[in-house]
Amino acid sequence: MLVIIGIIVVILGISLLFYFYYLRRWARFFVDAIVERDNDWYLTKGRSTLNPSLKKAEPTDELYNFWLTEYEWGAISFDQQKLVASTFLQDSNRWVVCVHGYRSTGFDEMAQTAKTYFEAGYNVLVPDLRGHGRSSGKVIGLGWLDRLDLITWINLITDNNPQAEIILHGEGMGAAAVLMTSGEKLPDQVKLLIADSSYTSVYSVFKYQLHRFTKYPVNRFMGLANSYAKKRIGYSLLEASVTRQLGSNHLPVLFLHGKADQFIPVSETDTLMEATAGVKERHIFTNCDHLKAKEEQPVAYWQVIWSFIHKNLG
Repeated sequence: MLVIIGIIVVILGISLLFYFYYLRRWARFFVDAIVERDNDWYLTKGRSTLNPSLKKAEPTDELYNFWLTEYEWGAISFDQQKLVASTFLQDSNRWVVCVHGYRSTGFDEMAQTAKTYFEAGYNVLVPDLRGHGRSSGKVIGLGWLDRLDLITWINLITDNNPQAEIILHGEGMGAAAVLMTSGEKLPDQVKLLIADSSYTSVYSVFKYQLHRFTKYPVNRFMGLANSYAKKRIGYSLLEASVTRQLGSNHLPVLFLHGKADQFIPVSETDTLMEATAGVKERHIFTNCDHLKAKEEQPVAYWQVIWSFIHKNLG
């Protein structure tokens, strides 16, 4: 009898070792797929799996012609990455920094937004975030590293235009970067924030996607992923919290979200609304998927934005 019990204990022990080995392996695979710029799985399969609604609209000739008027600005990040941004300049003290989302570029995602602001009389700066487009970096910042890069761009604007009045407008991961930036010490020239479809933390968006795609126990999986991320990218997924950063914010914030978002659930914006201490407004666009409101309901989208700016900046 003791022999049988011993055999069972050994079998269970071996089974648990294999279980945690594969769980750890898949946690590493998942983190790498999300943060690596050139990750093969994401580029071949992951993009359509994680965000099935993602379809890139073809730029018009009008947008191409607008983009040809750019002035390219460069900067060096706190950790010596080369950062590149497109700027569109005119005789104005008003600025908008337009921040694109996950695995996109400034041109691909923010060209129309930049053009709209420019035609309304704003100077516009559109960065390619680290690990994207023309900027260097093998690891994607997920908003957390990007918040410090945004401060670099803000300082560059204020050095060139001390009377600047700056709006930060981000989408998806770019919205998270904008909101994370709000928790840092910012110059007085930064006036308000516009966040379209932000998540509450890197941890929360990882966990949401895992619930959709894995049969493994998510909490245990996330613990392993969190530990691996700390070694792989220098910060834990829990540390990269938009909600916590917003707790120090007193700037006005406009939250935008599509009610049918399959990539970042609209409930994330509800949580963010409660986190910020400043003036805040929220607008949810019915029947719109992830970042689709500006394409599918452009009139309403821009009416909300101009109204918010007028009330809080004049």
